[in-house]
Amino acid sequence: MENQQQKIFNVYCDESRHTSDKSDRYAVIGALCCPRDKKHQIVHDIHLLKKQYSTQGEFGWSKVSPNKLDYYLALQAYFVNQADLSFRCILIDRTTLDHDKFNDGDKELGFYKLYYQLLVHWLEPQKAYYLYLDWQQNSDRSCFANLREMLKRKLNGRARIECLEPVDSEEQPLTQLVDLLIGAVGYQWNGRDASQAKLTFCQQLAEGLGKSNLRFSTPKAEPKFNIFQWIGR
Repeated sequence: MENQQQKIFNVYCDESRHTSDKSDRYAVIGALCCPRDKKHQIVHDIHLLKKQYSTQGEFGWSKVSPNKLDYYLALQAYFVNQADLSFRCILIDRTTLDHDKFNDGDKELGFYKLYYQLLVHWLEPQKAYYLYLDWQQNSDRSCFANLREMLKRKLNGRARIECLEPVDSEEQPLTQLVDLLIGAVGYQWNGRDASQAKLTFCQQLAEGLGKSNLRFSTPKAEPKFNIFQWIGR
């Protein structure tokens, strides 16, 4: 029974900078994966960190600050050392996007096509997945159904999608953790340096991963912290 449970996973997805400052060259879409039966323990651990550092409410990249830095460094250390958590993101050079040519001018359609690219090469055969995407207020709900059908057709039963649905990040600590990680990747790839607290977070996360910084890309099979640099058509 344990082996069967280990083959069922939750995947939490979020995006960073796809509609933000136009001077940012790179957008990031990311996902965090954990065994479904370990989710409650991981969330419990995050709540314990909140209690330890006297922190309340939603956390995420925009909230990294000097007075909360110790808490955020503890979160990144927890991620690095938690064997049941794995992360993948797709890094998009926005100068290569042409929504008019390829998506009939529909930026949101193009956005969900990028979600497809993030997920389709990550979901493994003989495993089942519950996929949770951060809810965007401007999202057409049909996009979620369309994305699920696209993935199911491509995977052709090799990996099972049990559900694909939007969630509110305010209620999902693991979606907030995705926001934190993709925020760090986007911060370094876009060459930002205004916040010493954020630079320290990026540096310690990179060192925890055995890297000098977060400006790297990985092979498709990299299991822990996978950065896929997408080249547009």
